Amino acid sequence: MRRRDFLGLAGAALISGPRISLAQTTGNKPLRIVVVANVFHEGDGVMAALCNQEAHSSNLSAPYNVDWPRWPRIQSNPPPPPPDSGKPRCLIDVFKDPLDTAPSATMEIWCIDDLAVTHGESAAKVTAMDLITNYTNPPSAPDGVVAFGTAGYPGLSSNDGCATIGGTIFIHDASNDATGAHGSWSWPGHMGTLVPSKTPASFFSSVAADPKTLEGINNEMIVPQIRPASVLQLIIAPDAVAISSVNIPNNPDKALYCNVDSKAIAEAQAAGATNITSVETTHGVIRSKWPDAPFIYVTAIPNRVCHFPDEASGNYAQEFPSSHNAGVALKHVIPYFVSAIA
Repeated sequence: MRRRDFLGLAGAALISGPRISLAQTTGNKPLRIVVVANVFHEGDGVMAALCNQEAHSSNLSAPYNVDWPRWPRIQSNPPPPPPDSGKPRCLIDVFKDPLDTAPSATMEIWCIDDLAVTHGESAAKVTAMDLITNYTNPPSAPDGVVAFGTAGYPGLSSNDGCATIGGTIFIHDASNDATGAHGSWSWPGHMGTLVPSKTPASFFSSVAADPKTLEGINNEMIVPQIRPASVLQLIIAPDAVAISSVNIPNNPDKALYCNVDSKAIAEAQAAGATNITSVETTHGVIRSKWPDAPFIYVTAIPNRVCHFPDEASGNYAQEFPSSHNAGVALKHVIPYFVSAIA
């Protein structure tokens, strides 16, 4: 099928409704894959990539049960109940082969900001994610988990605009990094240590060895405005590590985050991390929610570590392209993830 013909069919599907999901009509139950973004702008970035007709993947259905855009709630005390908090932003079926009629998995796109007003507290995020577990009847843990978000990348060289994928998590407790009120969340037995993923290493190696997939990702990435990487690309490796700093003290000084991140990097390296590709706050919290499920993180990189204030903070033209690019990467690699954990 010619590309233009395919795009026309994809557009018709989005307008008139997706092909019927066979998740409830076939004997083989599709895997349940949940993609969990942290905040609104990250969720919007991944939705923009997944819902774009011109960049549709032939291994994915058109998004259906779409509940987006979602607008932030008015902050009040107590905050009002989030609208549609018990629903994902959309569902997308994943097919092993574009000609298959039955999906191998159904991917649910969630955003923690949709679930509750957490004020950034890790414990509140964990509680909010109960709604994801309870989405099915009866409630069930997912078969695969993808943590999606934005993060800093260590080092002087810029990878701004790139996306990174890995599986191992390191959780740093930042409660003692500065004075001030802070949370006390903990994942017992997993703090300050490398927590490997249950995702087979074949997933990472398969993606990294597929030049067609990598080229497809690179060609759909868009350039952020500030210090973009010399080459926009997906950075993926089985030994990649994501750092999540939790219980960060309440402090208006943005320089605090540089101190927290630098300390967390040093601790992760002391624990054996040699390939740190993501430094943020929430991937590890999402990892802890369903500890037995295969897990990967898909991270957008809008800034270098210690350069969030001058490269990314509140800059739509920096953060949206980065989140979009990570969404592009997710779209291309999710069939590999499903195949690896099936």
